[in-house]
Parts: sequence; C-alpha cells; structure tokens
Amino acid sequence: MSADKRLADARDLSQLLIQVAELTKSRFAKISEDLGVPVQVARGICLLQTAVPMNELASMLDCDKSYITPLADHMESLGLVTRVPGEDRRTKLLALTSEGKTMRQKLAEKVTEASPMMIALDEIQRASFEQMLRQILSESGR
Repeated sequence: MSADKRLADARDLSQLLIQVAELTKSRFAKISEDLGVPVQVARGICLLQTAVPMNELASMLDCDKSYITPLADHMESLGLVTRVPGEDRRTKLLALTSEGKTMRQKLAEKVTEASPMMIALDEIQRASFEQMLRQILSESGR
C-alpha cells in the first residue's frame, strides 16, 4: 500500500472516529440538558456505581484532581451525592444519594437509547468495536 493511500486511510478513519465521538458527546449533552444537570455532573453520576474516593473519580473522569472538589460540591448541592468517610479518616468518598441513584438510572436509560453505538451496532459488533478500540489504545501506549 502506498504512503499516500495509508495517509488517506489514516485521515478518513480519524475523521470518522472524531465524528462518532462528537455525535456521542452531543447526544450526551442533550440528555444532560433535558434532565437538568450539567454534562460534567452527569458524567460523574454515570461513573459512580459505588462510593469512591474523590481522587479516583478524578481519574475516571480523566481530569485534574483540583477540579473534583468544586464538582463534588456542585453534585452535593444538587442532592445527587454525599461525602462519606473512607477507611482512612482523611479520605472522603463520594456516594450517590437516592436522588443520585434515580438520576443515574434515568441517564443510563436515555444514554443507551440514544448512543450511536447502541443504535447502529448489535452486541457482537459492539464487542468487536470495543476490542479494536482497546487494541488501538494499547498500541498507542495509552
């Protein structure tokens, strides 16, 4: 395969991947807006299956740890999370409140209904797509 063809393939695949990512982000933002929660709050709620330390949520959100305190404050002010002590008294865990669990369930239902991957791909195709994406990330050293 020529270098020009490889470059065109890389460009085309990258553009498609970016378009799918942007579509996914846009749909998630619309769902968040419709439910009356900011996108970052919705992302945090979706990731909180169990109580986790605040720094772990920062890692899951792939954001700076300094951002988590204001985010946790906002989520707490909305009644979606509460801070609970961890095993180490210095560690605070974020846990969903009953309102947070209800919001998480609503988000889960709406996201799975609107997700481009859930709509366009069957279970086998999604598993294959996930494997390909993981391979790309592992080859990239991420």
